[in-house]
Amino acid sequence: MSTITLPFLQDLLKAEYPDVSIEEYEGAPGSKRGDNYTSMVYRITLKGHRNPDTEEKQPWTGSIIYKCLPESILRREAFKSDELFCNEVAFYNKIWPSLSAFQDQWNLAHPFKAIPKCFLAQNDLVILKDLKELGFVMPDRRQGLTVEQCYFVLKHLSHFHALSLAMKCYNPEGFYELLNIQDGISEVFFLSENEEYYRSYYTEAIQNAIAMVEQELQDCPDREKYLARFKSFCSEDTFFQTMVDMVAPREPLAVICHGDCWTNNLLFRYVNGDIAEMYIVDFQLARYSSPALDLAFLLYLCLDRQQRAEHMTSLLEYYTEELHARVTEMSGEHALDRDTLASMIQEEFRESSRFGLGIALDMYPIMTCDSDEAPNLYQAKESEITPSHECVKPVWTSNAACRKKMADLVIELVDEGLL
Repeated sequence: MSTITLPFLQDLLKAEYPDVSIEEYEGAPGSKRGDNYTSMVYRITLKGHRNPDTEEKQPWTGSIIYKCLPESILRREAFKSDELFCNEVAFYNKIWPSLSAFQDQWNLAHPFKAIPKCFLAQNDLVILKDLKELGFVMPDRRQGLTVEQCYFVLKHLSHFHALSLAMKCYNPEGFYELLNIQDGISEVFFLSENEEYYRSYYTEAIQNAIAMVEQELQDCPDREKYLARFKSFCSEDTFFQTMVDMVAPREPLAVICHGDCWTNNLLFRYVNGDIAEMYIVDFQLARYSSPALDLAFLLYLCLDRQQRAEHMTSLLEYYTEELHARVTEMSGEHALDRDTLASMIQEEFRESSRFGLGIALDMYPIMTCDSDEAPNLYQAKESEITPSHECVKPVWTSNAACRKKMADLVIELVDEGLL
């Protein structure tokens, strides 16, 4: 946090707190080990006085979130943190201001506002409003989401996606400018040119996943059927290119996706036990692609098999209804009719189910591991002898929860004819 000084903080926050004099600050890790992997997050607590030069002088405290690149050069290179930061900077400096300005033209009764205030975004740091200060909490990554939370997320996600669809209709030139290679968002991971770079990483992740499914299904009479389909999907010759193909945008439904829609990037505020508000954070993996990728990420990673069996159909219908209603508000007669939109969403979601499985290979261990099994981003490892792409390994865990989630997803997709 070498860029942080009192004058820097005072200047940064003067518009938000014009009557405050900041006199002290202190930084501490803003996330637990295992909760993030591509950047370091600090919570900076601030102390000072309101109306410092008057008789009404009062003590004041506040806090902000400071997000920066990992200290380890190897980890930054391995996870392409610099490129991810470029995506997030583009989102806060260009994408969200443009989508928000477009939304404001329509005077919506309930506009989408679930994006945290960003005080500064540049190539090596992002400074955000601290939502914890306002009573927002992040779900436990190992518990996933409740069905109620999932409905709430889908409502906000559909409104976010609708902004892309409506802006493409009314201002296509302005919308596609958001995707330019100079200062727009772009795919970072699943590019054909990255296949060799990530080969050892995904080879190990796949081996771990197959071993867990083999162990979990050892007494299953259809064990070989499930394993054969899973191993075919995980083939070293085709896996990465399959993921590349699935993130490619498909018109006319392609939207700006969040790209990393799981528990650790969702914050909720409760009133009397009910969800009152939520925010979506971390746009490093924002991509232009099918909205079904965000849906697959959310539903296959954050819900368990029983939740999906009982609620998947109604959840997708709810998302479609909200998406259609919001696009219609902003596009009127230009919007797709509800039945056509529903059919397209269903088709793209089925096609994206394998994307959910591909992400799960990497994410299920991250979501279920103990903190001490996760890498410590706040401890720099500067042995620069080993190439970065060989140094950083996927999280390995063989706990019962991870084995069950992985096997359940394989069984689910095979039984539904999706794998």
